[in-house]
Amino acid sequence: MGMNIKVKTALRAILIGSTVLPLVILAIVAATQIFGFSKTVIGDEAATAGAAQSAAIANIAGEYMSDAAGYAGMTVFNSSVTDMNAAKADLDTISTAAKAGGSVLDVVVSGKDGSVLYSSGAAAVGSRFFAIDDSAASKTSAFVSKFFLNEATYKKNVFAATAPLSEGEGFVSIVVDANKISDLIGASSFLGHGYLVIADKDNAFNYNGNLTSASGDLSAVVQPDVASMISTSVGDAGEKLSGGEYLGAYGHVGGTPWVWISLYPASEATSSVMLIFIVGMVIIAALILVCVLVMVIATQKVIDPMLGMLKTMKEINSGNRSERINTEGMGKEFAGMSNIFNEMMDESMMSEELHKTVSDISDNMLFEWDFAKESMFVSDNFKERIGLNVSGVTLNNGKFLDSLMDEDDSEKYKRDMNNLFKDKGDIGGEYKIKNAQGQDMWVSMRARCITDRLGEVLRVIGVLTDITSEKNATLKLAERASFDFLSQLYNRNTFEREFASEIERSTGKKVAALFIDVDDFKFINDRYSHAVGDEVIRFVADVIKSKTGESGFAGRFGGDEFVLCVPDQNMIENVEVLSMDIIDDLYSGYYSKSVDTTLNIKASIGIAIYPEHSQDPKELVGCADAAMYFVKKNGKANYHIYEPEDSNLEGNYTSSI
Repeated sequence: MGMNIKVKTALRAILIGSTVLPLVILAIVAATQIFGFSKTVIGDEAATAGAAQSAAIANIAGEYMSDAAGYAGMTVFNSSVTDMNAAKADLDTISTAAKAGGSVLDVVVSGKDGSVLYSSGAAAVGSRFFAIDDSAASKTSAFVSKFFLNEATYKKNVFAATAPLSEGEGFVSIVVDANKISDLIGASSFLGHGYLVIADKDNAFNYNGNLTSASGDLSAVVQPDVASMISTSVGDAGEKLSGGEYLGAYGHVGGTPWVWISLYPASEATSSVMLIFIVGMVIIAALILVCVLVMVIATQKVIDPMLGMLKTMKEINSGNRSERINTEGMGKEFAGMSNIFNEMMDESMMSEELHKTVSDISDNMLFEWDFAKESMFVSDNFKERIGLNVSGVTLNNGKFLDSLMDEDDSEKYKRDMNNLFKDKGDIGGEYKIKNAQGQDMWVSMRARCITDRLGEVLRVIGVLTDITSEKNATLKLAERASFDFLSQLYNRNTFEREFASEIERSTGKKVAALFIDVDDFKFINDRYSHAVGDEVIRFVADVIKSKTGESGFAGRFGGDEFVLCVPDQNMIENVEVLSMDIIDDLYSGYYSKSVDTTLNIKASIGIAIYPEHSQDPKELVGCADAAMYFVKKNGKANYHIYEPEDSNLEGNYTSSI
């Protein structure tokens, strides 16, 4: 019995010694090293404190820039540049509301040259507004100015948030009392003696206890100087000061021309670190005491099973999902707990394998949004085919599928998502996205909300199906139904529909119709074969398209008849030149390899112009046909502009409109 006690005591002594000794060594090392790390500790704390406080200041500036940007997009501010009398009452109303909080001193509208056009405060109309300098002309979004101390117009420390008007004719500025920022800075401190300075290239707030001072005063005590800080590409999180009388850090105030500087007197570093050292020693002493108590109470049968279980759990958490807790030698309680855990892991692995197998053998691409974890899971085929990095995305913040869509599909997607979260049911839709290869891809999406017993959304589960082939087939069928296969021009029905639409859109402007008929086409078919005749039809279509480009469109009405719509006003004024160009190009000849012959193609062209000859689309094409028939009766290979007596001739055109 005494031996067991001695063994247990020895084991406890060993356990206590092996636990406490590292802590004692840690305390000794900390005592010798902590003062050497004082600058690093204070620098890190200064950077953290400065970044945190600057974020609040950036938010203040951002709110005023956002307000300025909102005003810049309003019609009344843009129209005031050209008609101030009409806009002034509305500007006064808006300015009164803006100044209600007390920090806004004035709302100013200025021209492109910076001259004041409107002021709700003390700025004189016609004077140069202080916040608009030569660099303002290059600004395309809202910005804030530097600080102006005891500014002459407002007799206060101020800055201005400015945005270019949406029509580019000037600026709208919000003049803000800087006391809101200076009060916030004055209340900022860290580690007892540290404080925050906000500065621009000329002025500083809160340096050495002074509300305001010149930025140049800082150059003697910190490195680098303020101008260098502003020009340095350091982020909002901060860069440590490199030397001088102060320890600390500096960084940019996001979205502004200001920098924040957190300063801690170097002379106070030792006393400040001493407090940290004492606290650390107290914590280490407490840890030693706790470890001693735990080692005395704990037994090896409790410690070993727990360590074994923790080790196995870490292995599983690191990715080794097949690892299981070994229950051999465990007590009944620990063995029962371990068996339950092992069974749960087996069921989880089976469920995951089943889920993965279903995903792998299916063409469908799966995604799942977990609201509790704010994380997105996607199947392997989703990653391969879509290629979207889902780290940090949500369903409706513009970073999931809608980031791969054009504007129209993105808006549709967002509406569908809003309806999904509103109804807490399911939705379906079809969208065009860019896949991992940057190619257009059509997908059909189905998504469903999973809710708890209170109706709160826990998860959204969705499936994407690639319907690109079906969509392309549908589009090709629609395209084939609109075009003549041989000439690749509009077929008759499509031309008549588009021609009627063109006249409707013309709002009274001229639109010309040219009815083009190939002369002696039957002779070409009979002498050289219908295959050569098809070549001629394609040649005629290419010539017609080459003459108008994007300025018109044409259709084949069957056989050797074509109709050309010309809405371009300059081309209509020279429609006779256009007609002769078509006739000349056709007659210059088409070389057919199949019969080794150059065919000189002749054509007759009839011209009718809206609204001069008719205001009805089908009648206008009929007039062009009658004018073409006149050419046929009078020698062919020419053009003719419709005249009323041409209607007595017998044409061939019958509209299907």
